[in-house]
Amino acid sequence: MADEETAIEVPSELIRVNGAVAEASLSADGTLRWGSRGGERCLSLESEVLGLETIGLRITIKAFLEASERGFCGFERSSVKRRRVRRDYTLEMPNEAAARRWSAKLRDYMDSLGRPKNLFIIVNPFSGKKCARTVLKKEIMPLLAAADIDCTIIETKHRNHAQEITKSLDLLKYDGIVCVSGDGVLVEVVNGLLNREDWATAIKVPLGVIPAGTGNGMVKSLLDPAGDLCSIPNATFAVIRGHRRSLDVAIVLQGEKKFFSVLLLIWGLVADVDIESEKYRWMGSPRFNIYALLRIMKLRKYHGHVHFVPAPGYEAYGEPVKQVGNFKGHILLSKQDQGSATTVKSCGYQGPEISLEGLEWRSIVGPFVSIWVNNVPFSAEHYIPAPKAKFSDGFLDVIIVRNCPRSALLGMMLKMSDGSYVKSPYVMYLKVKAFRLEPGKRVGHPTKGGIIDSDGEVIARGDESAVNSEHKYLMAYGPPIQMIVDQGLATIFSPMS
Repeated sequence: MADEETAIEVPSELIRVNGAVAEASLSADGTLRWGSRGGERCLSLESEVLGLETIGLRITIKAFLEASERGFCGFERSSVKRRRVRRDYTLEMPNEAAARRWSAKLRDYMDSLGRPKNLFIIVNPFSGKKCARTVLKKEIMPLLAAADIDCTIIETKHRNHAQEITKSLDLLKYDGIVCVSGDGVLVEVVNGLLNREDWATAIKVPLGVIPAGTGNGMVKSLLDPAGDLCSIPNATFAVIRGHRRSLDVAIVLQGEKKFFSVLLLIWGLVADVDIESEKYRWMGSPRFNIYALLRIMKLRKYHGHVHFVPAPGYEAYGEPVKQVGNFKGHILLSKQDQGSATTVKSCGYQGPEISLEGLEWRSIVGPFVSIWVNNVPFSAEHYIPAPKAKFSDGFLDVIIVRNCPRSALLGMMLKMSDGSYVKSPYVMYLKVKAFRLEPGKRVGHPTKGGIIDSDGEVIARGDESAVNSEHKYLMAYGPPIQMIVDQGLATIFSPMS
């Protein structure tokens, strides 16, 4: 490795940088340095450069810098979220031999980073404020072109179109699949990949998310820990750099019906706000706050029952389940159960090959105001319901609210942006390996149920609209809905490995 890194180095020599004579060098760690009487300046090829272009004696370095970056080595960066800007640096070589040498060394280092060369991009033109086409043309494609990445682009035409596309896509042609949308297209892509016959290979294809929707919870969860502003350019650059990280996937089951979740499952207040506020989608993200106020003023509670296998450290929550025989055996499929089960279709991924037998199940009885099961910290750009959630810890973060006055709910809503609402005495926050929800009717309204929403998809509904609608939901409202998480099953492009 040391010999390889040394081979990439370029010793210091006199060239011109943006027309000014400078002493320049390229170090083994991919740092380009140049200096004159004005001081030394530097660029990190890995974290600040999109690509490069050589024409004759000139090499153009296509940089993507922090807006506050002054280009001086050792400059102390701001603690605020990073915003980047495009800037080019032209290196003019003294002769052809120097141009060939510098160009080869720079390209060798860039090639060693393992960045994607060919991407399949799925665009949802109907997401959010219907700006995805404009975003793609004006903000995303210029960056991908600067990085010399080839792209195949397709627009979704209808619901579940992205799932249909990825279910039959020739994945060998691409280094990743990128979703230009809200969170919905990503969810469809994951479900498409896991319903393929070659799902075990397909789900390892890196997935990228560029925000063009209303929620954008996944991309916010990816960019925020890296100190990056949740923006289209930053999300695009995360894909270009090609860093990958594992992502947990939860399987949601009811009989032979299944759904693969990477974000959340919600029931009660939060689901009512998310789905019933769809009529105000034209407002963008503010629709959630406005409709939440309306729903809190006319607060609903739901009868129900939850069971869960707690993560280590969370065993004190709920009451222990005394029935340990068939009760545990049929809550979720264990490895042994999967081999003989006939209720789940055999096509595609069937769930994690782990056994839950011998683990202690616990239970909590309603009524409930809200139940929120999260896989990542953010559910939307300005809401962080699960501040302790990790991408691949093998657990789901569950937030339960039961008896809570309206004034406390209003206060909690104001603290959703930083996650501090979880400190409320009315919030129960725990991590689980498996989860089972038995949803009941609305308190005081024995004929009215609620909404169960997984990753923005209504999978079950028990209110009037479900009774009067011709739409067939994936699952029934009332019978148990079960979740179990498969640790690190999927792979996603991320600014941090």
